[in-house]
Amino acid sequence: MGRMPEPARFDLSRDEGAAALAAALAALDRGQLVVVPTETVYGLAAREDRPAGRARLDALKGSRSTPYSLAIAAPEMLHERLAAWPRAARRIASRWWPGPVTQLLPDRSGSLLGVRVPGHPWTRALVAAVNAPLLLPSANASGRPAPGAVSELAPEVLAAVAVVVDGGRAALGEASTVIEPRPACLRLLREGVVSRADVLRHAGPEVLVVCTGNTCRSPMAERLLRRALQEAAAREPGLLPPRVHSAGVHAADGALPSAAAVDVLADLGLDLSDHATRRLQAGMLARADLVLCMTAGQAELVAERLALELPPAERPPVALFDPDGHDVQDPFGGDRSRYAAIARQLERLARRRADDLLRPWRPAA
Repeated sequence: MGRMPEPARFDLSRDEGAAALAAALAALDRGQLVVVPTETVYGLAAREDRPAGRARLDALKGSRSTPYSLAIAAPEMLHERLAAWPRAARRIASRWWPGPVTQLLPDRSGSLLGVRVPGHPWTRALVAAVNAPLLLPSANASGRPAPGAVSELAPEVLAAVAVVVDGGRAALGEASTVIEPRPACLRLLREGVVSRADVLRHAGPEVLVVCTGNTCRSPMAERLLRRALQEAAAREPGLLPPRVHSAGVHAADGALPSAAAVDVLADLGLDLSDHATRRLQAGMLARADLVLCMTAGQAELVAERLALELPPAERPPVALFDPDGHDVQDPFGGDRSRYAAIARQLERLARRRADDLLRPWRPAA
């Protein structure tokens, strides 16, 4: 590519935003690189549809095993390109966009795209003016620290860019948090400005397990699935399993669990004695990313309630706890051996469900 002449510099504190925008647009159109401010660190912008821009990024950033992240002005900018968003992805966008979270979202081929809506208004206006996503990695060579101010740009960066836009010191000065939202869990690839605890608190998926009275089957399944998820998640770095709750379609709030259910779950190493029954409520369904029912009849009741209480886009999928689609029989009224058999069945099903719930998004066949 050859060495670039000294880059044109613009200072937003001197009200040079319009001139900077015009210069940046022209440089990007020519396949050149532009240093832009974000609220996290300074970034290197290039047009995705200009091979020369990507080549310049590659020369500076070195070989990469993952694609560059994309900056967009609004989620609608990738509407035709992305597959259906997991519910957690919509929660993340609602809470932290524009802002310091990069999401790895599936495109229609099954590949993951790193996507972010920058919090800095000038850079967001630049993306909107281009009217297409921009490649936007941090403005540093591979292995070098990401700059929080223009004064921290390395000489090799300045030698590779056409325009530098100075927006002052980055407000946050730390890289964005990187999250892969899966259909029923999250994978945290980098903990940045937004902490792991905040991600879980505000965007963590929830699985709701439903039976009739919430005294035996669904609370046993809840505890067994929670344990199975924790064990399965430990096999892949960064996985954050969903929270698991239970309720009953005809339950009374606050009743004790079945004594036999408490006993047989204790034999499996879990304590159910602190469980209190919950009646299924609309708010529980609205928060759930997936509803797992013990029987087909319960699934039909839940689907009818969802149709009445939530708009189509907000309805979670409903399935049976058994991945093969069979009912789990109610042990109520049976002896202890009956409860033990159901508990062992639920334990086997929970392990299978856990593996399925932690899988990445898969394109439709």
